Amino acid sequence: MRGLKWVGVILAGLLCSGVAWAEKPKTVEVWKNLFTLTHGEGIDSNTTFLISKEGVIVVDTRVTPAEAKKVKEEIRKQTQLPILYAINTHYHGDHSFGNQVFKDTHAIIAHENVRKALEGESGQAHLDVFKSFKIPGMDETVITPPNIIFKEKMHVYAGEYHLQLTHMPGHTDGDLFIYIETLKTIIAGDLITSGKIPYMGDAYIEDWIKALIHIGDLDAEIYIPGHGDPGGKPILIAMKHYLFDLRRLVTVQIEKGSSLKETQDAVRPVLEKKFKNWEKLEWLDDNIERAYMEFSIKKNS
Repeated sequence: MRGLKWVGVILAGLLCSGVAWAEKPKTVEVWKNLFTLTHGEGIDSNTTFLISKEGVIVVDTRVTPAEAKKVKEEIRKQTQLPILYAINTHYHGDHSFGNQVFKDTHAIIAHENVRKALEGESGQAHLDVFKSFKIPGMDETVITPPNIIFKEKMHVYAGEYHLQLTHMPGHTDGDLFIYIETLKTIIAGDLITSGKIPYMGDAYIEDWIKALIHIGDLDAEIYIPGHGDPGGKPILIAMKHYLFDLRRLVTVQIEKGSSLKETQDAVRPVLEKKFKNWEKLEWLDDNIERAYMEFSIKKNS
């Protein structure tokens, strides 16, 4: 049942997801030794890699083995040092289906809920949905769950860098973000998307807000989102404002006794106006529905 639920959830998201069939990945040097790949064939998720004196740490492995191999090619343009770790910020295939290319590192790290989601029938169902969209290279994918998992926090030391991995659910139940204090950098996964309405098929909105408040309390200047270009504090603030507005506007309608459709019709135009420059405005109704479900349950509990 768990796997079937996720099939429906992801299917709903991918039916209207941004699939970039012909785009080439773009590598951005975010900071010294820190690089992010954006765009690429398939889904426009980001991959980040950090080069330490001892080797390379890769965060999120893209949507197919072919896309993951492009990450390796970009790494080899910068260094011949070994790849020490691959980290998944959450279970969604556009962030984890390239794992098999990094299997020889013997260290794929994620929250324990990511392994649960990618194991067995639920993982296969998730892959089958992605295959149905005919993303180039998808048929080569072999699900490779993380083999190092944690519950709340994990510390990774590589050369001169200390990476703090923290589990904070929001976008999914298995989200982690990475804080690199010496670089004043947050690698946020899909807890932050830049210039794009977030996908909320697995979301816990109240928890998501708590996660972003916690991230905002850390001493950071660079934020690398799961989708979109890296940036400074404004992309974190914009994401918080979106969630704050969604929660506030939906709860007002719930207090009035509005139906879901009435809530969508009242909230949608307000969000469309404020976030008119963001991509995927067509996802607003689904986001409003998710918020309506969550906050109606809270009201009645």
